[in-house]
Amino acid sequence: MRTLPPFGENARRIPKPRVPKVGRPEGRFTQHRRLDKLRELLESEPRGLTLEELARMLRVTQRSVRRYLLELDGTTDPARYELLESIETTPGGAHLWRIRPGERGRTVSLRRAQAYAILATRRALDILKGSALYDEVDLALGHIEKVAQTPFRAQGRAQISGEQGLEGRFFWLPPASRTYGARGEDMDELFRAVADLRVLRFRPRTPPGAPRAERIVFHPYAMVVHKGSIVCLGVRSHARAASDAEVIPFEAMTEIRSSETEHFELPAAFDVTHYVHGEFGLGKPSKVRALVEFDARVADEIRSKKLHRDQRVAMSPDGRLRLSVPLVNVDAFIGWVLSFGDAATVVEPPEVARQVADILTRAAARYG
Repeated sequence: MRTLPPFGENARRIPKPRVPKVGRPEGRFTQHRRLDKLRELLESEPRGLTLEELARMLRVTQRSVRRYLLELDGTTDPARYELLESIETTPGGAHLWRIRPGERGRTVSLRRAQAYAILATRRALDILKGSALYDEVDLALGHIEKVAQTPFRAQGRAQISGEQGLEGRFFWLPPASRTYGARGEDMDELFRAVADLRVLRFRPRTPPGAPRAERIVFHPYAMVVHKGSIVCLGVRSHARAASDAEVIPFEAMTEIRSSETEHFELPAAFDVTHYVHGEFGLGKPSKVRALVEFDARVADEIRSKKLHRDQRVAMSPDGRLRLSVPLVNVDAFIGWVLSFGDAATVVEPPEVARQVADILTRAAARYG
């Protein structure tokens, strides 16, 4: 006959099954993780979720869900939700909570590594200081910085801590830029014209004492920050083709005004990448090529970089390297070559080689 196990102090206790507790779990910063999870749930369900569904998914009470909804929206008044809204499905029935359709494009879920990667480029935007555009971008980066720095308990190799001051130890250092702080309104006018395809009018800058130049009516196709300077790519109003596009430095433009009523169409054939040539400056595509020979001591540096999408490289047995690239901007090309000192020699075109030789001769005379 089977005997039952004894009762009392010496009886073996059967452990209770472990089930997730409803409510705030143990550990620090759990509320922030709940808010992240709540945002993810609402973004994944555009039609919305009920309080009961949210409470079950978050493993908290419906009262806690209401508190988290207020926190996520950023309001303290339940009658004044801005980011979120509740939709009545049936008279007297449960409401569906969702992110407002008009706000969905403004909500982006970021992990901390992503936030820090975006913040690493912050210094590149200093060139826009003084403009309303800079203020708008800086405000957005401030929100991203809060996401990155909010304390939490790191879990797993994919997560990083937000408490170690990474924003001061991981960043991209751009080239020294021009200071346009006194021309904030002009920057905003140029950006507005590029963004909305508005006709632009400006006067070219003239030397002191020279007569004022006539206004130019311009169709600005693109605005580019290149080596610490702002440039505008576009065509004059009478141009017939996108191939007539010009590269105009921002500092060469004055009295910039974008039209309130006149717009233009961006040609389908226009591609800004055809005008951007990295170290070799900005300019129209060119069939003329330049050939430079580098000593073996800098050959590895040149060979390891993709300097131009249409570059050609050849190595010699003694370690020297020859680089052939399109010549689109002579001044930018010469400046780049001179940065290598006596380790680079221009072979072609001969007229550019003579220019470099003349520059080096005049420079040597200063030290004679």
